[in-house]
Amino acid sequence: MTRDEIRLVQASFAQVDPIANKIAASFYGRLFELNPALRPLFTTELEIQGARFMEKLAVAVKGLEDLAFVTPFARELGRRHAGYGVQVKDYDTAGEALTWALEREFGPAFTPDLNAAWLAAYQMLCQIMIAGTDA
Repeated sequence: MTRDEIRLVQASFAQVDPIANKIAASFYGRLFELNPALRPLFTTELEIQGARFMEKLAVAVKGLEDLAFVTPFARELGRRHAGYGVQVKDYDTAGEALTWALEREFGPAFTPDLNAAWLAAYQMLCQIMIAGTDA
């Protein structure tokens, strides 16, 4: 990831707080629309799950500039996700759902450059999370 991409992601995420619940709801709605087989992996009430998702996403976004911090965090997240039954192929579906939710909630402010920055961040974090499944 470039420093510009990191700045774009972090600046956009700073605007998420007032719409975090909407983004989480859009994300999970789209995730289960794309792959209904993922729904049984989530046993927690979706509002609570959404809040947890946004909390973890906030930590990851804030840590993009500090790989020494974000790597162990993301590896542990990947290890836990594997324990819940998440498979490597599911990360692509989740990435598609996340960018769809962000675009939906940000509207025209979700420019192609911002989309590319979010994809770069997501792919980097996924690589680290997937590496955590081998630990």
